[in-house]
Amino acid sequence: MLQGRHRTNGKPVSRRLDCVKNSDSYDHPHLWYSTTEAVRALELFIAGGDELSGSSTYSYDLVDLTRQVLAKYANELFLKVIESYRLKDRHGVAHQSQMFLDLVEDMDTLLACHEGFLLGPWLESAKQLAQDEEQQIQFEWNARTQITMWYDNTEVEASLLRDYGNKYWSGLLKDYYGPRAAIYFNFLARSLENGHGFQLKDWRREWIKLTNNWQKSRKIFPVESNGNALNISRWLYYKYLGNPDTYDH
Repeated sequence: MLQGRHRTNGKPVSRRLDCVKNSDSYDHPHLWYSTTEAVRALELFIAGGDELSGSSTYSYDLVDLTRQVLAKYANELFLKVIESYRLKDRHGVAHQSQMFLDLVEDMDTLLACHEGFLLGPWLESAKQLAQDEEQQIQFEWNARTQITMWYDNTEVEASLLRDYGNKYWSGLLKDYYGPRAAIYFNFLARSLENGHGFQLKDWRREWIKLTNNWQKSRKIFPVESNGNALNISRWLYYKYLGNPDTYDH
C-alpha cells in the first residue's frame, strides 16, 4: 500500500486519484499489473488444464483469468478506436470497433461456460422472491437496475452510479454492453462521416434509452452453463493473445 501512494503538496494521494485528476475528456482504462505477466499466467493455467479440467474450481478460475486478460485487451482496443478517431481515420474506427464488438461476443461465450458467470440465476433469484406477478416485474427490474444504471438519470444525463454494480456475466455482455458499445462507436463513425463534432447529448440519449428499455425487459436468460471452459479459453487465447504484438506490454 505504501508503494502505491505518493505525496502532493505534503499530503498523501493515491495514484488512482491522481490518474483521475489528470485524465482526458474520456475515462482511461487502467489496471495495476503487467499485461505480459497476466498473459503468461493464463498460458500456464491453460497448460494445466488437461489434468485439472474436471474440477469446477479450476474451471471457474480459468474463466475468470481468461476474462480478466481479455478485458485488458479490450481496453487496448478501445484506446485504438479513440486514437483512430482523433486521426480522423474512418477505416481504423470501423475496423477496431468491430474487433471490440466481436471480442464482447466471444467473452460472453466464455462466461457461459460456468454457472458462476451467468446473468440468468441473478434475475431468476430475484423473481423467486415475489409473491405475485406485479412484484415479480418489480423485483426483476430492481435486479436489472442494480447491475446497470441506478434510477436517477434524465434523458440526457446518466446516473453517477452507472455501472456501480456492473458484472462480467454471460447474457449481460451480449445483450447490454455490446449494444451499448455499438451505439458509442456508431456515433464516432457518424461524426467522422458528417464532419461535425461528437454529438454528446444525442449519444447519451440513445444509450440511456437502451438502458431503460433493457431494465424493463422480461427476456429470460440461461441458468445453466454451456460449453467447455478449457477448449474455449484455449481457443480465445490463440485467437487474441497468441501473437505478443497484439497487446501492450
